[in-house]
Amino acid sequence: MDIKLKKYSYSVWLKALAVIVCVAGMLTTAYGITKAPYFDIGIQNKDFKKSIYLRDILNETYIQVCDISFNYINEDNIKSGTCLDKNDINDRKEQLLKDKQTEINRINDYYRSILADSSNLNDDLDDITESQLKKNTEIQKLLDERKSEIEKIENEYKTKISNIETDYIKEQLADYHMKLDSLNKIKGIYYTVVNNGTVTLTNTNNSNVTGFFNSLPVSFQLTQQAGNNIDTFFYTGNFPSDTTIFIGLSQERYDSELSVYNHNVREGLTGIRFLGIGIVAFLIALSYIIYATGRSTRKDGLLLIPIDDIYLDVAMVVLAGIIILCIATLFQYGGYIIFKNSSYYNMNILTVLLCIAISFGTLVGIVFVTMFVRRLKRHEVIKSTLTYKAFIWIKDSFFKRLYEKMLSVYDNSPAAIRLILIFGIYAVVTLVGVVLLFTGSFGILFGLALMVGINVTAVYFVLTAFKALKDITEGAKRIRSGEQSTNIPPQKIPEFRELSEIIESIADGLKHAVSSRVKAERMKAELITNVSHDLKTPLTSIITYVDLLKNEELTSQNSQKYLDIIDKKSQRLKTLTEDLFEAAKASSGSIAVNPEEINIVSLINQGLGELSDKIQASGLNFRTNFSSDKLLVMADGRLLWRVIENLISNALKYAMPNSRVYIETSDVNDNVVVSIKNISAYELNIPPDELMERFKRGDSSRNSEGSGLGLSIARSLTEIQGGSFSINIDGDLFKATVVIPKAK
Repeated sequence: MDIKLKKYSYSVWLKALAVIVCVAGMLTTAYGITKAPYFDIGIQNKDFKKSIYLRDILNETYIQVCDISFNYINEDNIKSGTCLDKNDINDRKEQLLKDKQTEINRINDYYRSILADSSNLNDDLDDITESQLKKNTEIQKLLDERKSEIEKIENEYKTKISNIETDYIKEQLADYHMKLDSLNKIKGIYYTVVNNGTVTLTNTNNSNVTGFFNSLPVSFQLTQQAGNNIDTFFYTGNFPSDTTIFIGLSQERYDSELSVYNHNVREGLTGIRFLGIGIVAFLIALSYIIYATGRSTRKDGLLLIPIDDIYLDVAMVVLAGIIILCIATLFQYGGYIIFKNSSYYNMNILTVLLCIAISFGTLVGIVFVTMFVRRLKRHEVIKSTLTYKAFIWIKDSFFKRLYEKMLSVYDNSPAAIRLILIFGIYAVVTLVGVVLLFTGSFGILFGLALMVGINVTAVYFVLTAFKALKDITEGAKRIRSGEQSTNIPPQKIPEFRELSEIIESIADGLKHAVSSRVKAERMKAELITNVSHDLKTPLTSIITYVDLLKNEELTSQNSQKYLDIIDKKSQRLKTLTEDLFEAAKASSGSIAVNPEEINIVSLINQGLGELSDKIQASGLNFRTNFSSDKLLVMADGRLLWRVIENLISNALKYAMPNSRVYIETSDVNDNVVVSIKNISAYELNIPPDELMERFKRGDSSRNSEGSGLGLSIARSLTEIQGGSFSINIDGDLFKATVVIPKAK
């Protein structure tokens, strides 16, 4: 099935068909675009009487009728000045005053410059004294000329201002007559304005106005109330309440416009259909071409063809130039096809030429797309460009050697020389940028770019230096906190590189010292283990013989008592030895840890249940407070149970009789915290750290049953599971806290 699908999916004939469909789709789209002038009409209401096209036919006539009827009314009304707009008159007057002042300022500037050149006078023209005028008659002559011209301007604008209303009326009369002439030339459109039952404007002779307009194929009766109808074509909000306008088309004009409208609708819908079909066909075919590009029925993998030997950017420039030439041809001559308004060209030949341009441009575009897609699928877009090849050649042959040489000189130079060099380059580049800011427009742009670039570079280097210093500081802090590995990133600045190497050597020395100390501790633990093992062997024999004595019938009265004492002490010695053995294994890390998800709440409840007999015998009241019924931790169940058992046993041994013991759990970040609190039966005048040492007990008299190893074992077992263990003492209040990582 896959072989058959491959055979047909990547077929050469199917690819060729897709190319043909792409070209056909573009030609179809182009044909649809030739109908673009009709698109607006094609999406209008199919009913001509409700179309925007009809409104546009009547709108110009309607606007002129409204303007004459409502604004001008008649010629006498215009001449009386009733139509004048006071605000418009005031605006015209203000504009004339501004123009007059501008003319006066121009005259003053002109004569001021003449006086400054000829007499070295920089004073204001109105501030020239009489003594200066007497000394120089030429100045007086120029001032008289200036005064004469200003008076002329004053009189000219005074006349214009006084004639504002007269000129305004003349403009309105000219506009009134122009619109009347335009209405008289209209053919096939009838209009009538009825004001309070009287016809004030019409181009019909029919006395029955309503009947006449109702007889027309399409007409509108417009009143002020008609403006509330959303279907009305025309705005009537400015109508007088007693005015009605009738407007309509004659039968001949209606038939002519209806025929044109139906034709335009058909043309518009046809163009839209062809445009949509062409685009969809083109996109579908192009999508298949992109999918099948680089694939073949004969070979597997992404294959290249001979044309792919051309560099991609070179092909893009050449092919893009051809496509731009084709598009320019379409823009140059396409308008003649769309609007059919040229008598200079043969439309048939021009259509053929444009189809060739579209087809050729589409084929060229497909060639480039397939070249790009093949390289994209092989992840070779950048590497297949001439620009990349040139950059690699320049970088490897020249800049690389130059950079390595400069870097070697820079690294081997003293720090003071490097600082002088860096600040010198910064100062020179900044100075050049400042100088360029005072040159031409291109120089300003280049200087600004230079200054921004050098400052951005400087900020980058400063931030790099701060980051390097921060990395080194963090590494030193980690060493101070006890970490044996710094992991300071490699530094490029020589001084920082040397400092980081010194810190890393300190870390290595510390690591070696710690390893030696750990080794010594391990040897000590192994010694304890060996001693414990040596004690355990004879102890086993003692216990065995005690069992035999217990089974024998001894005649002495105290034999049974002695046997019980031997048995008790032997068991005590056994417990001590086992605790010592477990403490040695826990501290040396030789206990196997098998972490798994454990519900610590269930583990605590289970421990309380197993130790219920001892709890009841002790008289202690255990209280639990769990933050949740299910708290999953990642730990070894056997070892974690040993920790919990040791803490509960510690409370049973050292808590004040008849007091309460609190066991609480909480979920803190990524850990689960378990705390056990009780009131000690003995005075706790010992530091917490010392209390966790081996063989250290809360009772200084050492009369209790404990071995002094329970807390030490609990801490070691907790730490080898990735947790932490701590105790706090507040007076006689003892609190042990176990922190175990949560299960992910």
